[in-house]
Amino acid sequence: MEIYVRLNADVERDYAFQVSNDDTINNKIRKIFPSKTGLADLMVLRPSIFHEKNPVKFYKSIHPGYLSEGGCLMFHYDADNEENLVELNDSKPLIDQLWPGQLVVPQWRLSKKNIWTFAAVMLTWLYTDLPDAISPTPGICLTNQLSRVLIPLARHMDLPDIAAKLEQEVQANYSSLIAQWLFFVMHVFKIALITLFLKLGIANPISFNPYKLWTLRDMASPSSNSNNKNGKNPAGASNGATDLKTLLRSVGWIGAKRATYDDYQTNYYNYVIEKMGGPVAAYRAGAIRKAAAPGIQLEAGEGFQSRLEDRFTASTFTAIETERKFILSEEYFVELENNLKKILEEYDGDIGKMNAEIRRFRRFGIYEPDEKLATLVKLRREITDEKEKKANKDATPGIKKNDLKKSK
Repeated sequence: MEIYVRLNADVERDYAFQVSNDDTINNKIRKIFPSKTGLADLMVLRPSIFHEKNPVKFYKSIHPGYLSEGGCLMFHYDADNEENLVELNDSKPLIDQLWPGQLVVPQWRLSKKNIWTFAAVMLTWLYTDLPDAISPTPGICLTNQLSRVLIPLARHMDLPDIAAKLEQEVQANYSSLIAQWLFFVMHVFKIALITLFLKLGIANPISFNPYKLWTLRDMASPSSNSNNKNGKNPAGASNGATDLKTLLRSVGWIGAKRATYDDYQTNYYNYVIEKMGGPVAAYRAGAIRKAAAPGIQLEAGEGFQSRLEDRFTASTFTAIETERKFILSEEYFVELENNLKKILEEYDGDIGKMNAEIRRFRRFGIYEPDEKLATLVKLRREITDEKEKKANKDATPGIKKNDLKKSK
């Protein structure tokens, strides 16, 4: 079974992982995050450097989600909101807790060590740039330290004018009082900007240790792997690529990401336009409107809020007609699998095209559903349309329904 795990607490990083019948949070998902035995040394997993590397808890998202035009489920942007999360049992098999394709959301704890370390470094840096007029130790800013290193170098290269200029600049109160305060304010702004970038995860390095970053180069080095294949194993060379493949396989890594709704909408729109032969042809065929706003937002009790205990007894295709809602079932996932197999058979064994279709399925779902799935989507869209018409009919012309209640 394939599930998705949200890394970096980022809606654009929902990665697919393969889990077996006996896999649990403890023996599978937690193995993704440790530094030496997991992926933390190879890619950034935590939301920011202010968080610990290992999550403390794992939740599943029970937001119903979106039903795509191909009959697949997409995650809603509110999928990781607190009201849409249910904590997972660490020792219970995942197959008994999750629907195929459901989202697992790790919970991250702030790292006090990293926060205090960062604060100490920034405050020290800020102290060195205090205006000379008020600093207990004037002239110790990093720029002056660099200038002091360059002075003997300038003399050695027979550049006395530059050396003399640098000697003047390192003197305390060389700049005017206004200039000193201006540079200090700019320094405060610079630190605030750095903090903001790190807090939001825009800058989120694996490590600040240059040696550690250098050693990671050998983890997937093609050259070292090639040397091993040729029977050569020079000093210092490692079988990095093999180790990496083994590691990825052990955690169930697939390498595919689930698209956000906006990515799906853009990709599906381009697909329809290309399929129709251009925007004019698509407009004439009446496909533009659906392509511009594909999919249906599901409601409470549908999608990933379906009863997991009814997985093997419920019927998705019966419930859409009798209960007027879209629920998940084993029958539905079997139909998805059969639909994908039919699509792959059309490529006549072309491995490249088949792999591309599988990657698209994992990211965007199916684009060309068979009649059974297409009918399912059609019926669910009719339910939405009926509810919207009823809501519009019940509302007083020119006044919203909620406004009418407030006026009473």
